[in-house]
Amino acid sequence: MKPAAAIRVVAGRAVARAGVQLSLVALLPVWGAAEFGRYASAVGAFGWLVFLVLGAEKTALTVLPRTPRLATLVTRTLLARAAGIFGIGLAAAAALAPAGGTPALFGAAAAYAAGQGVLSTLASLHRLDGHPGQEGAAFAAFALGVVALTGLAVAGALSPYGYLLGLVACVSAVSAVLAAGLRGRVPDRRAIGLPLTRRMVLPGVRGRALDRRAIGLPLTRRMVLAALPEVADSASIAVLYVVLAVAGTPEAAALVYVAMLVSNVAGGFAVLLMRIAQPATSLRMRGVAGGTGRHRARRISAVTALVAGGAVVVVLLAAQVTAVAGPVWFWGVLAVELTTFAAVAYAMYLVENTNGAALAKTSSAAVLGLTVTAATAPALVAAFGALGALLALVAGLAGKAGLLHLRLRDGVRRSPAPRDDELLGRMSAQ
Repeated sequence: MKPAAAIRVVAGRAVARAGVQLSLVALLPVWGAAEFGRYASAVGAFGWLVFLVLGAEKTALTVLPRTPRLATLVTRTLLARAAGIFGIGLAAAAALAPAGGTPALFGAAAAYAAGQGVLSTLASLHRLDGHPGQEGAAFAAFALGVVALTGLAVAGALSPYGYLLGLVACVSAVSAVLAAGLRGRVPDRRAIGLPLTRRMVLPGVRGRALDRRAIGLPLTRRMVLAALPEVADSASIAVLYVVLAVAGTPEAAALVYVAMLVSNVAGGFAVLLMRIAQPATSLRMRGVAGGTGRHRARRISAVTALVAGGAVVVVLLAAQVTAVAGPVWFWGVLAVELTTFAAVAYAMYLVENTNGAALAKTSSAAVLGLTVTAATAPALVAAFGALGALLALVAGLAGKAGLLHLRLRDGVRRSPAPRDDELLGRMSAQ
């Protein structure tokens, strides 16, 4: 992708993210702590659902460049999976609406979370189709909708529930326009640095019932495994807030919220850059070349595990001889969290772009990271407050990086292609 196109994509998504974050700042004084807390709890409870739907986006970015003849079939299958989750969210919102109160609020939050995933997936498909400007425009339009709804809420015209319903309507409308604009062509290979070769799908492949059934299970498996690392990361942060609510203080929770806001902005930018480059990376890491990516990921994960684990040990040892409650310690540990998160995310990005077997490695590492964070958070938060919450995250990153390093030990140079890869390869060659 050309730099100018990448800038448009980043700018559009950045505007949307800024609109959402600034709306939180504007709504807190308007709704008050109690009402805003209900809204934040509902939205936060379904943060993981966004990443589950985004598994379709990650799968499309890795599979479509490798299977141009199956592109229409793959696209329709993945969109059906993503839209199915969104449909379940909408159904839940409709079913809980008569109950009102907190249940209705949580139902609308579930639909909104799934809708965000669908919007991002559709936008990435337009980028693959060689139209990055449409992706940037879609997120800019969504940002305008968020700003308009926030203005209505500030004016007193919308309650938290009405505001969430407006967000659902906004994300649905933008997604519908994007879906209608998909042209059904091969992902533009010029957009990912390769010469344009052929149309998306051969007539003999498109729409065959046998192909749809055969390809459905492998793609669903890939989608779930691709989503699991981000789902686990989101769950780790959710665990911290639960622990802070039980064993911490409101001041500690507020400080961690600010830190996670900084972390999400920085981490989200890094992940976006990797997603933009993912189609080209997937092609480069195909076959034997994947050994180079796995070897690099193994080195990065080893260093990351040592740095993250060492940082936790240093703080724990320092706590034996001095106070570690000052801002220098807190922001220092946050800097370690930002750095190690970016490093392990890049290592996992390299691995997941090799073949389908790699997804099991990245998923198991992510689950271990969640487990370590959940296991250490109660004791660390009780001892160090907000600093302990960050230490639990860093400890989880150390566990994630360490297991990824170990799981890559036997498959650095050669990792056999799983049945899913073989099936997709055979079907694409027909």
